[in-house]
Amino acid sequence: MLASFGLPGGIVTHSEGVERVAAEAARMVQRAGIPVEIRLVEVAALLHDIDKPETRETPDEHGLVAARRLSAMGYAELAVPIASHPLACLLDQERFPIGWPSVLVSLADKHVAQCFMTIDERLDDMARRYPLYRGEIESARRPAHALEQELADAVGMSVAAVVEQLRAAWAAGARQDVAE
Repeated sequence: MLASFGLPGGIVTHSEGVERVAAEAARMVQRAGIPVEIRLVEVAALLHDIDKPETRETPDEHGLVAARRLSAMGYAELAVPIASHPLACLLDQERFPIGWPSVLVSLADKHVAQCFMTIDERLDDMARRYPLYRGEIESARRPAHALEQELADAVGMSVAAVVEQLRAAWAAGARQDVAE
Protein backbone atom coordinates (compact mmCIF):
# COMPACT_ATOMS: atom_id res chain seq x y z
CA MET A 1 0.00 0.00 0.00
CA LEU A 2 2.85 2.41 0.82
CA ALA A 3 4.23 2.03 -2.70
CA SER A 4 0.88 3.05 -4.20
CA PHE A 5 1.36 6.61 -2.94
CA GLY A 6 4.49 7.15 -5.07
CA LEU A 7 6.49 8.72 -2.26
CA PRO A 8 10.13 9.80 -2.59
CA GLY A 9 12.69 7.29 -1.35
CA GLY A 10 13.63 9.35 1.69
CA ILE A 11 10.06 9.35 2.98
CA VAL A 12 9.78 5.60 2.36
CA THR A 13 13.03 4.94 4.26
CA HIS A 14 11.85 7.15 7.13
CA SER A 15 8.40 5.52 7.19
CA GLU A 16 9.85 2.01 7.24
CA GLY A 17 12.12 2.99 10.13
CA VAL A 18 9.25 4.58 12.05
CA GLU A 19 7.26 1.37 11.53
CA ARG A 20 10.06 -0.79 12.97
CA VAL A 21 10.48 1.44 16.02
CA ALA A 22 6.74 1.88 16.66
CA ALA A 23 6.15 -1.87 16.31
CA GLU A 24 8.89 -2.63 18.84
CA ALA A 25 7.44 -0.06 21.24
CA ALA A 26 4.01 -1.67 20.82
CA ARG A 27 5.47 -5.11 21.58
CA MET A 28 7.11 -3.68 24.70
CA VAL A 29 3.76 -2.25 25.84
CA GLN A 30 2.01 -5.53 25.13
CA ARG A 31 4.65 -7.52 27.04
CA ALA A 32 4.00 -5.19 30.00
CA GLY A 33 0.40 -6.47 29.98
CA ILE A 34 -1.11 -3.36 28.42
CA PRO A 35 -3.46 -4.02 25.50
CA VAL A 36 -2.40 -2.44 22.22
CA GLU A 37 -3.18 -3.36 18.62
CA ILE A 38 0.30 -3.96 17.25
CA ARG A 39 -0.84 -4.25 13.63
CA LEU A 40 -2.69 -0.91 13.87
CA VAL A 41 0.48 0.73 15.21
CA GLU A 42 2.59 -0.84 12.45
CA VAL A 43 0.32 0.25 9.62
CA ALA A 44 -0.26 3.75 11.00
CA ALA A 45 3.50 4.18 11.42
CA LEU A 46 4.19 2.97 7.90
CA LEU A 47 1.60 5.33 6.37
CA HIS A 48 2.02 8.33 8.68
CA ASP A 49 3.74 10.54 6.09
CA ILE A 50 1.79 9.74 2.91
CA ASP A 51 0.71 13.38 2.71
CA LYS A 52 4.17 14.85 3.35
CA PRO A 53 4.99 15.83 -0.26
CA GLU A 54 1.74 17.73 -0.72
CA THR A 55 1.70 19.38 2.71
CA ARG A 56 5.31 20.57 2.92
CA GLU A 57 4.13 24.16 2.46
CA THR A 58 1.24 23.81 4.92
CA PRO A 59 2.70 22.10 8.03
CA ASP A 60 -0.45 22.63 10.11
CA GLU A 61 -2.34 20.32 7.76
CA HIS A 62 0.28 17.55 7.73
CA GLY A 63 -1.22 14.40 9.17
CA LEU A 64 -4.79 15.60 8.73
CA VAL A 65 -4.69 15.20 4.94
CA ALA A 66 -3.41 11.63 5.29
CA ALA A 67 -5.96 10.84 8.00
CA ARG A 68 -8.83 12.06 5.83
CA ARG A 69 -7.54 10.17 2.80
CA LEU A 70 -7.18 6.88 4.68
CA SER A 71 -10.60 7.31 6.32
CA ALA A 72 -12.15 7.81 2.89
CA MET A 73 -10.43 4.60 1.76
CA GLY A 74 -12.10 2.69 4.61
CA TYR A 75 -9.25 2.81 7.13
CA ALA A 76 -10.72 5.18 9.72
CA GLU A 77 -8.90 3.38 12.56
CA LEU A 78 -5.63 4.83 11.21
CA ALA A 79 -6.86 8.43 11.30
CA VAL A 80 -6.16 9.35 14.92
CA PRO A 81 -2.57 8.04 15.20
CA ILE A 82 -1.68 9.58 11.84
CA ALA A 83 -3.39 12.93 12.49
CA SER A 84 -1.66 13.27 15.87
CA HIS A 85 1.91 12.38 14.88
CA PRO A 86 3.32 15.71 13.60
CA LEU A 87 5.60 17.63 15.92
CA ALA A 88 3.11 20.52 16.04
CA CYS A 89 0.59 18.20 17.70
CA LEU A 90 2.77 18.12 20.80
CA LEU A 91 1.84 21.79 21.20
CA ASP A 92 -1.85 21.43 20.33
CA GLN A 93 -4.24 20.30 23.04
CA GLU A 94 -6.78 19.07 20.46
CA ARG A 95 -4.32 17.00 18.42
CA PHE A 96 -1.92 15.88 21.18
CA PRO A 97 -1.23 12.12 20.86
CA ILE A 98 -3.44 10.23 23.32
CA GLY A 99 -3.82 6.45 23.43
CA TRP A 100 -1.06 3.95 22.75
CA PRO A 101 -1.28 3.85 18.94
CA SER A 102 -0.99 7.65 18.76
CA VAL A 103 1.71 7.88 21.41
CA LEU A 104 3.83 5.13 19.82
CA VAL A 105 3.60 6.46 16.25
CA SER A 106 4.41 9.99 17.42
CA LEU A 107 7.29 8.82 19.60
CA ALA A 108 8.78 6.63 16.85
CA ASP A 109 8.57 9.58 14.45
CA LYS A 110 10.59 11.66 16.95
CA HIS A 111 13.33 9.01 16.93
CA VAL A 112 13.70 8.31 13.22
CA ALA A 113 14.88 10.48 10.35
CA GLN A 114 16.90 8.46 7.83
CA CYS A 115 18.49 6.73 10.82
CA PHE A 116 17.66 6.26 14.48
CA MET A 117 18.32 9.27 16.70
CA THR A 118 17.64 10.34 20.22
CA ILE A 119 14.78 12.81 20.55
CA ASP A 120 17.26 15.62 21.15
CA GLU A 121 19.33 14.69 18.09
CA ARG A 122 16.19 14.54 15.95
CA LEU A 123 14.86 17.88 17.19
CA ASP A 124 18.27 19.51 16.80
CA ASP A 125 18.40 18.18 13.23
CA MET A 126 14.92 19.53 12.54
CA ALA A 127 15.87 22.94 13.98
CA ARG A 128 18.90 23.07 11.65
CA ARG A 129 16.83 22.11 8.61
CA TYR A 130 13.87 24.35 9.46
CA PRO A 131 15.29 27.42 11.22
CA LEU A 132 12.02 29.36 10.79
CA TYR A 133 10.34 26.82 13.09
CA ARG A 134 13.12 26.67 15.70
CA GLY A 135 10.88 28.13 18.43
CA GLU A 136 8.12 25.57 17.89
CA ILE A 137 10.64 22.74 17.69
CA GLU A 138 12.20 23.80 20.99
CA SER A 139 8.75 24.09 22.60
CA ALA A 140 7.97 20.50 21.53
CA ARG A 141 11.10 19.08 23.20
CA ARG A 142 9.56 18.71 26.68
CA PRO A 143 6.32 17.02 25.52
CA ALA A 144 8.32 14.70 23.23
CA HIS A 145 10.42 13.61 26.20
CA ALA A 146 7.21 13.22 28.24
CA LEU A 147 5.92 10.68 25.69
CA GLU A 148 9.20 8.80 25.96
CA GLN A 149 8.92 8.81 29.76
CA GLU A 150 5.31 7.62 29.51
CA LEU A 151 6.48 4.59 27.54
CA ALA A 152 9.37 3.90 29.93
CA ASP A 153 7.06 4.10 32.95
CA ALA A 154 4.49 1.82 31.31
CA VAL A 155 7.02 -0.88 30.51
CA GLY A 156 8.99 -0.53 33.75
CA MET A 157 12.30 0.41 32.16
CA SER A 158 14.57 3.42 32.21
CA VAL A 159 14.33 5.83 29.30
CA ALA A 160 17.89 4.88 28.33
CA ALA A 161 16.99 1.18 28.20
CA VAL A 162 13.86 1.90 26.15
CA VAL A 163 15.85 4.00 23.68
CA GLU A 164 18.46 1.26 23.28
CA GLN A 165 15.79 -1.38 22.66
CA LEU A 166 14.11 0.85 20.06
CA ARG A 167 17.49 1.58 18.44
CA ALA A 168 18.21 -2.16 18.25
CA ALA A 169 14.84 -2.77 16.54
CA TRP A 170 15.58 -0.02 14.02
CA ALA A 171 19.08 -1.39 13.38
CA ALA A 172 17.88 -4.98 12.95
CA GLY A 173 15.44 -3.88 10.26
CA ALA A 174 18.04 -1.67 8.59
CA ARG A 175 20.45 -4.62 8.38
CA GLN A 176 17.69 -6.77 6.90
CA ASP A 177 16.91 -4.07 4.29
CA VAL A 178 20.57 -3.99 3.22
CA ALA A 179 20.70 -7.81 3.01
CA GLU A 180 17.70 -7.89 0.70
